[in-house]
Amino acid sequence: MKTPRTTRRDAPATNEISGSQTQAAIERAPRTRKAAPAVPADKAEPFGPITTRRISEEISARIRQQIASGALPPGTRLPTERELSEQFAVSRMAVREGMRTLEVAGLIIMKKGRHGGAFVNESSAKLVTQQIRDMIDLGRASLPMLMEARLMVMDMVVRLACERATAADFRAMEANLEKTQMLTEAGRFEERTFTAIEFNKLLADATRNDILGALVEGLSEVLRHFIVVTGPQPIDSVVPTRRKLIDQIRARDSNGAAVTMGQYLEDIHSYLIRQSRNTAARKSRASS
Repeated sequence: MKTPRTTRRDAPATNEISGSQTQAAIERAPRTRKAAPAVPADKAEPFGPITTRRISEEISARIRQQIASGALPPGTRLPTERELSEQFAVSRMAVREGMRTLEVAGLIIMKKGRHGGAFVNESSAKLVTQQIRDMIDLGRASLPMLMEARLMVMDMVVRLACERATAADFRAMEANLEKTQMLTEAGRFEERTFTAIEFNKLLADATRNDILGALVEGLSEVLRHFIVVTGPQPIDSVVPTRRKLIDQIRARDSNGAAVTMGQYLEDIHSYLIRQSRNTAARKSRASS
């Protein structure tokens, strides 16, 4: 007789895992991170265009950096247009545009002639002057505003000059006063007025504050324009007033010097405002 075969049970496809092994496997399994909430398209910051700097802007930026670092001090003559184009490996047109940007900003000045060229500007007031002129020309500021600002700035300048003026400053102020007196006696009133305005720059130099110097020079340059339009004041106490002012500054009398300067400026301001209104009225009648 044949012995009947016994059927062996098939082994499970996978081994059974004990409870402790299951727990260990779960702990080893990486945790699923929560997805970051999506930002609605209408609330996302829009991407702006990527722009590259123009060659002329790069040229002006590099020269500006050299001026700011002191590598190109005031009065330094820059290389010629051809030399700069070779150094930067760019066209002369790009160099020309970059230099024009620096000139408009008041960082360099262009001089003509045999010994001309581009020079680092020794004065930082050109940009201040242009901004004040633009404000007045566009109607955003008026002559009385200009005079008010000048009165306040010069009060501070005179007080600081009383503290910081040196013997060299007094010599410069006295030389300016002598020239002013000479022009007054010669009846050259317009030149006299411009020379008297330069006195304010000498006062600003005595403060040893370049910011005040730029403000004073900017305000003074704009004032020149109004003097040309309205004409200088024929009868002016500038000579005796300046002599008194110099004596007060030398004596370190800041309050007295501030009063002297304030009274003189208010007199000049009243004259200029009055003449400016008269000039405007004459133009209005002529055009009607």
